[in-house]
Amino acid sequence: MFFSLKGGAVCSTLFLFLTACGGGDGGDAPKLLSGSSNITTSVQEAAIMSCQGSENAQCSGDKILGADNGVALTASGVQTYGVSTNDLMTPNPDTTQAFGLKPATGGKVEVRVKRNASGVIDSVAMLMSDMGLSWDGKNERPLVIETFSTRQGRAQLDSKGQIVFGPLPPISDTNFYDFPSKGAAGTQANYANNIYFPRSQPVRCPTDKPDCPTVESPPLLLTQGDWKTGGSLPDTVIATHLHSDGATEAGDEVNQRMPPAIKDQFFLQIDSGLPYPGFKGYRNYYQWSYGWANLAGWITQDTVMINEWGGNNEHNKMRRGYLAFGEVTNPTQMPTTGTATYTGTLRGWFSNDGVEDSNPIIGTVTAVVDFARQTVQINFSNTRLDVKDLSSVPISFTTTTNISSGNLANYFTGSVNNGSVSGGLGARFFGPVTTNGGITGPAEVAGSYTFQNPNNGPVAIGGFLLKKQ
Repeated sequence: MFFSLKGGAVCSTLFLFLTACGGGDGGDAPKLLSGSSNITTSVQEAAIMSCQGSENAQCSGDKILGADNGVALTASGVQTYGVSTNDLMTPNPDTTQAFGLKPATGGKVEVRVKRNASGVIDSVAMLMSDMGLSWDGKNERPLVIETFSTRQGRAQLDSKGQIVFGPLPPISDTNFYDFPSKGAAGTQANYANNIYFPRSQPVRCPTDKPDCPTVESPPLLLTQGDWKTGGSLPDTVIATHLHSDGATEAGDEVNQRMPPAIKDQFFLQIDSGLPYPGFKGYRNYYQWSYGWANLAGWITQDTVMINEWGGNNEHNKMRRGYLAFGEVTNPTQMPTTGTATYTGTLRGWFSNDGVEDSNPIIGTVTAVVDFARQTVQINFSNTRLDVKDLSSVPISFTTTTNISSGNLANYFTGSVNNGSVSGGLGARFFGPVTTNGGITGPAEVAGSYTFQNPNNGPVAIGGFLLKKQ
């Protein structure tokens, strides 16, 4: 199913292959990746999972503790992301699309998931901030609270930082939808994190796309793997949201602005409120999970520098990233003797030069951990596109790094340079320490990576999920 978005972009509801729907400049722009800071000697708090909500929740942590080798560390995860590059060009070659890939730091993504009694993921939430997305060209847009809700409503944070989902004010509430009376001085937060569809009124599809969507998010797509019965396939979750963050048409704007004489004559023929889902962009989320570790990939595309909010160059921006998170191993329980081998799969995005759009990639990862020497030898192999002709991509390597100590004994990081790309990775140990077949160690390992060639060559960001053998 395809439909037109404001600004002329065309998007598909197919996961991973949607083309651009939104963008923008201004606010606190993320930093393009350069250098690294040593966080292993500065973090004093224990890096363990502590989540809002029920005991079945898993989360990544609500703040960035620092970054090593281009990968950010949170209390119970690691993460990396990249920005679109066409909007960094002067002039922007296409304001209706967002494409390209360049690693960045400075932004934060927090993921919260909940599992049911059987351990299956049944809800996903994603909070995003400091991504360099601005509606007015001056201030960062309001915090993204993405719930992928299938019903109409509004997501907010309460005083304890928990996500609450309540009813959406009616479009006639001019105190809430205050743009018609205040213009660019209106309350931006009231136009963020709202789910407008499904609704009782019919959608108003563009004439050239009469089959436009009637809902913003379909139900979570869940697939159970075989890891519980001795296999290596993880459970998977896919979520999609066609959002309208920043759209001033959300309220009863036509009714409020129309002169009385004209309103009396034409009001019944003119609809107000948003015409259809995805008016300002989309977000995609997908996740691979074992029992304790989760690997999540995400994309957000947003309209920025919105004319109505005072922006003067309305266009699209894209952010995409990966994070590994979950129930990290207690650092005080990490083994100090023996070795263990972990194997699994890497996922990510790859661009040949950072300018052309990126494609999903896949590969094989092996990590051999020597707990006595506190080292990890990690190998990426068979790295290839996960679409098109499955051709190889130049991010394979083998490197050895050290496990951190103290409160970060469940964390390791290292630099990578294989001659084609350079960068780094960060990873965590997840789950309890168990002994199977004489091998003692945490159950799982997951991490994130970011690589690039400084001479306008290949770029890759992604993550990996591993299981003890």
